[in-house]
Amino acid sequence: MDLPPSPIAVTPRLGRWVSELTLASLPAEVVSHLKLCLLDSLGCGVFGAAQQWGKIAGDVAVAFSGGGKSSLLARSEKVSPPDAAMANGTAIHGFEIDDAHVSSSLHPGAVTVPVCLAIAEARATSGAEFLVAMAAGYEAGLRVGICAGISHSTSGYHVTGTVGALAAAAAAARLLNLSPAQSAHALGLGATQAAGLYSARTGGMAKRFHAGRASQSGVVAAFLAEQGFTGSLDAIEAPFGGLMSTMHGQFAPETILAGLGDKWETVRVGLKAYAACASAHTTIDGVRDLRRRGLTPETLARLTISMSKKSHINIGWPYQPGDVIAAQMNGYYAAAVALFDGEAFIDQYTKERLADPAILNLMPLIDIVHDPDLDRGGAAKRHAVKIKALRKDGSELTASVEQRRGSADHPLPMKEVEQKFRRLAAVCLPTSAIEELVDIVGNIESLRNLDRLFETIANRRRA
Repeated sequence: MDLPPSPIAVTPRLGRWVSELTLASLPAEVVSHLKLCLLDSLGCGVFGAAQQWGKIAGDVAVAFSGGGKSSLLARSEKVSPPDAAMANGTAIHGFEIDDAHVSSSLHPGAVTVPVCLAIAEARATSGAEFLVAMAAGYEAGLRVGICAGISHSTSGYHVTGTVGALAAAAAAARLLNLSPAQSAHALGLGATQAAGLYSARTGGMAKRFHAGRASQSGVVAAFLAEQGFTGSLDAIEAPFGGLMSTMHGQFAPETILAGLGDKWETVRVGLKAYAACASAHTTIDGVRDLRRRGLTPETLARLTISMSKKSHINIGWPYQPGDVIAAQMNGYYAAAVALFDGEAFIDQYTKERLADPAILNLMPLIDIVHDPDLDRGGAAKRHAVKIKALRKDGSELTASVEQRRGSADHPLPMKEVEQKFRRLAAVCLPTSAIEELVDIVGNIESLRNLDRLFETIANRRRA
């Protein structure tokens, strides 16, 4: 099946790259970083599966499938690949602690790891094939997300829901060993399922579901393409009705292909140190710095946090106690809880803390403002903040944070990543399973089959 000519041909060329990607073509630093992201995603997913929304998604997957070949995180049942991807994607993105890439605004692990888990088990693939598919999904999704840019995400779209469907399709296409043409059709079918409204940040469970739905869409797209179902071969780049043109993409679609295979955005994926929107992390970093230098809730007279337009849209809205997601996506809550606790991880986002009077009483002393000067760094520096604290004695403290702790510029040490994984996974898995997962992920590219991985993530052991 030949690919028709196209003036730009982004979708077919990206499809060919996905189809022809091999383990040998992955730089060592990409392989190493993907394994780190996989371990982090599994920890996030096991923790997310134990939350109310994770349990609901798993229950629905079981009800839909009535059996299947793909495992669910921290559950004994097996379901169909699309249903497993939906439930596990919702779980991985289920507590705002999954990996994130600043320039694309994409959470790549939540939309590619569920796909790889679901299809690798259903098709009994090797660890090397799993890792290559992860690389295809990560890199394709990140590049499309960068092209979509700030204009896309500030138009009301949630990138993980929109671009995530295409990233998931890329991972699924590679794991199914689709041809270049089939892979291009899978990308087209993934792109046309793009969805995710950013209003979901203020309440409800929908934002968690965006990653699950995108993962599911990618699996469906690739399985359809495998059977000969066709998609639009200019789905990304079409000047009318394409992903970029319709969803307010910022850059020319051909930029997606620039340096493809040579320059890897995958190594720029950061891991989260806090259980909050990535846009809030630099605020948390800055407040923690001021706290170490003597600022306390009792001494604070006024706290002013200046940030970019994108970050202000994400987290600069007035806080009202409600769902957990509302606190996780809010800068006022992040600043207040960080000043009180010196931390902003899972214990700071329990239901009991959401309406804590001490936190609520501190918020009138906090101003979050948009500073146009901070827009000049573009998407790569959209998290930059400047913070000024006026104390009751008239003295001032200031802090500037350009990139968050855990970003590619300030990566978390391996020891801290493993500690985070162990803490999250301990919610559902025994210590033996947790340590086994560390070993499996560390050697995944050498494993001929992944039976141990699937048994362990489900805590389903052989008799």
